Amino acid sequence: MGEAGGFDLNGIIQEDADRKRDRQKLHREITFREYIKDYVAADACIVQNSPSRILEINQDAGITEVPENERWFGADKRYELYRELYGIDHVIIQVISHFKVGASKGSTGKQVLVLVGPPGSGKSTIVKINMQALEDYRKKPIFMIKNCPKFEEPLHLIPRYMRPEVALRSEDCPEYPDCRHKHLHLGVKIEGDLCQVCRHLLEDNFKDSDGVIRWWDVPVETFTFSIQGRRGIGSFEPSGEKVADVNALTGRENIGITSTSGYNHPLAFELCGEIPAGERGITEGREILACDPEVLRVFFSVAEEKELKVQGSSFPHLSVDTMVIGHTNLTVFKEFSHNKKYEGLHDRFFIVPVPYPLRIKDEVQLYRKLIERESNFVKLKRCHIAPGTLELAAAFAVMTRLTASSTGIDLLTKAKVYNGDKILSELEDKEKKPIDRTHLLEEGQSLADISKREGMFGVSSRTILAALNTALSQEADTNGCLTPLAAIKALREVFDHRMGFSSEEIDRFKMFLSAGDMKNVMSEYEEFVVKTITKAYLRGFRDLAEALFWRYLKEVGLYLGQKARLIKGQVLTIERDPITNKPREADKKFMRSIEEEIPWTEQEAEVARGELFIYKAIHPNFDYNYYSPLALACEKRLMKDSGPNLNIVISDDMPKNEEAKARRRDLFEALIEMGFCERKCIKEVIERAREFIHK
Repeated sequence: MGEAGGFDLNGIIQEDADRKRDRQKLHREITFREYIKDYVAADACIVQNSPSRILEINQDAGITEVPENERWFGADKRYELYRELYGIDHVIIQVISHFKVGASKGSTGKQVLVLVGPPGSGKSTIVKINMQALEDYRKKPIFMIKNCPKFEEPLHLIPRYMRPEVALRSEDCPEYPDCRHKHLHLGVKIEGDLCQVCRHLLEDNFKDSDGVIRWWDVPVETFTFSIQGRRGIGSFEPSGEKVADVNALTGRENIGITSTSGYNHPLAFELCGEIPAGERGITEGREILACDPEVLRVFFSVAEEKELKVQGSSFPHLSVDTMVIGHTNLTVFKEFSHNKKYEGLHDRFFIVPVPYPLRIKDEVQLYRKLIERESNFVKLKRCHIAPGTLELAAAFAVMTRLTASSTGIDLLTKAKVYNGDKILSELEDKEKKPIDRTHLLEEGQSLADISKREGMFGVSSRTILAALNTALSQEADTNGCLTPLAAIKALREVFDHRMGFSSEEIDRFKMFLSAGDMKNVMSEYEEFVVKTITKAYLRGFRDLAEALFWRYLKEVGLYLGQKARLIKGQVLTIERDPITNKPREADKKFMRSIEEEIPWTEQEAEVARGELFIYKAIHPNFDYNYYSPLALACEKRLMKDSGPNLNIVISDDMPKNEEAKARRRDLFEALIEMGFCERKCIKEVIERAREFIHK
């Protein structure tokens, strides 16, 4: 039935009911005997510890190879579970590596995993992704002892004396094949023991008068992970009260029982803490390093010994199977790591730094995701965003996260290198020695203090988007278009309403957004405008720009051939002037007209010409799009030659003939095709083009 809201509510309700019925059909309740016979014996892999299950989830979501030219910090693969986290593939690989060690029960798997990074870098998102993946897990049924408060593995019901037999496969038994009727061989090593609640269940309901405990008749059932239901997923945040925090992790006294039956009763303490809640799955530790050392020791016991002591109880340690994943901000991390009092605890953690994105393209992808998905930025989704706006904002964000290089390279150039926008062979240090992106990355990550490494400081992506959202709020009543200049203005003003930055940092950030002699966001905006107008104007002249490109290469080839001294080859034909028929000399004046636009000095050009031909030779697919500095130089040369005509086209006050009017229409059409709107951003880019081109 259609309804006023434009949706069929009854249909939606029915679909939800069908979904829940389908889930209920998957639920199984059987005896432990059936669990062993029908499930474990058929597939021993159904018995997993929590790191193994989490690793399986991460691997099953898909792994793709990262193309060599796209690899960042050496990450050669991407885990698809984290496909909406950008620029931190290397971080995810470290996290998965820890899961692998935990699954194989290696030594470092006994350390507590802690994600460390600045606010908004994605630490809690990584944990949340794994939690949600656990909720969606349906690959294999997961069984628990029915009514167990900590969802424990049913194999804990098997008596301890039988477990060595259970760990063997039949063919490995010394008595094979005669052992099949005497031993229970499953090939599964059982870790852990029953909690006191399940022991009480056995004693009360499955113990016969002759002392036999019918553990094989205990009911077991499937369960699914749930964040809200606290099934297999726990989350802890310290309160500052040591006793309260320990109880929040372990559980609390059941006053209804202790007041009548005392503290030795099996139900005297409720196993309702976050660690029992995280059994078979994940226990999240928020701001974990802010915990009191006594609270941290609870986590250490869980990670190292797989045991938990319920404070105040007389019961032995509980067996625990949970993956502890902590995260904390840099301030708390620095306080903890520099405190000599905690030195003995430092090697109990496995630290994984989680930085902000350091590539402009990753930052832009993050903006687009937040704009598309999160309600905080819904205004951005409704309004037009001019081309270049997000890219310039991202360039600013990345610049705030970079350190000055000893090579003397400015931060904007460094950001472009990280983004893959520059040909790396052009980079040199102060001594003119060539350097590459790897050199810059290693330098930026070389400090022992991780808070000073690139990506671990600077402006967060959310701060940038908050500024853009503010700008759109101001624009929405008039034209609803966010332009680069409006974004730059908003970014300058956002720090008046933000805490956590020193006055020196704010001055530095604003310098990145101000016009001046240094390369910064404003100089990048100027280059963007000129490139945009050039591309739009020359849309019909691309063939001319390419002709200049290939003509330049031809002249360089002729020049190098005429200069060759030792390796000339057998010259059968010499290029001649078509009019005089004399051997033609390379057109140095033409070559210099292109080279000055790169810009290369004459001395640099002498070297660059030879290097360019080497570069061309080792790249078989070399064409107009392969070496952007030369292509851009050809476009600039063409623009200069077309300068008078372009001035007429973009000027509002110069008289225009029919050809100029047609060119102007073509320019507008090209800009619209490039994503500019007629309401505001076309006007802005043309106005700025007049200003910049006339400089």
